[in-house]
Amino acid sequence: MLKIIHGNHNHNHNLEANQHMTLSLSLLDDKKRPFILVFPGGGYHHLAEKEAKPIVNWLHSIGYHAGILFYPVGIINPISIINQLEEVFMQLHSNADNWHLVENKIGVLGFSAGGHLASLACTKISNRANALVLCYPVVTFTEPYGHSGSREHFLGKNPPNHLVKAYSVEHLVDKNMPPTFIWHTADDQSVPIQNTIMLAESLAKFSIPFEYHIFPSGKHGLALAEDSPYVHRWLSLAEAWLKTIFV
Repeated sequence: MLKIIHGNHNHNHNLEANQHMTLSLSLLDDKKRPFILVFPGGGYHHLAEKEAKPIVNWLHSIGYHAGILFYPVGIINPISIINQLEEVFMQLHSNADNWHLVENKIGVLGFSAGGHLASLACTKISNRANALVLCYPVVTFTEPYGHSGSREHFLGKNPPNHLVKAYSVEHLVDKNMPPTFIWHTADDQSVPIQNTIMLAESLAKFSIPFEYHIFPSGKHGLALAEDSPYVHRWLSLAEAWLKTIFV
C-alpha cells in the first residue's frame, strides 16, 4: 500500500526494514513546475539520510518541486516493489494538476541502490519517468561487478540467473528509456565503475540521449560531495543537463 505525505514530516520508519512505500512530497510553491523524485541509497538495507532531504533542498534551490521515495528495505519482494513503483507514478500523473506538477516533466534521481530502483522506474513500469539522474548507481546484479549486498536484499541468497538478469538494468534498457545523466568515481570501492559503463553501453545501443561523468577519485556515497570540491561539480553539471531536458 502506498502512503502519500505532504510537507516535512519526521521519517523514523525510513531507517527500518519495512515493506511499505511512502511518497513524501516537498513542493516548492503553488507554481506549476517540473518534479524530481529522490531515491536515497543504502544497499536496500537502509535509506541514507544524506541522500534524502539535503538533495530535496538542492532541487528546490534550482527551481524544482521534489519528493523523496521511502521504499521498502530489508527483504524485498521484487514483484511487489515494482507494483508499488507503478502506483507511485500513476499517482504523480493523475494528481499532477492538484500538486502543480508539469505532467510530462517528472524526473527521478537515485543514489547507489536507489539508482537501481530509479532505473527500474524507467524500464519496468508503464508510467515511466521523463528523465533519469543516477549517482554512483547499482546497475547490474551479475558477477563480477554486481553489488552483492543489494542483490541479496533484492533477490535473496543465490538467486537463479534468469532473475539476476531480469533485474539488471543493462538488460532492461529499451527505446522508451528516458534521457539519462550518470556520474560515478573511478575508484568507487563499493559499486564498481563498470556498473555505469555497462549502462552507458546499453543506452548507446538504443540511441538514448545520455551524459556521463567519471571523476577520477572519491569514495562511495558522496551525496552532495561538499567535502570533495572536484566531484561537487556534479551538481552544476546535472543542473545544466536537467535544463536541456525540461525546457
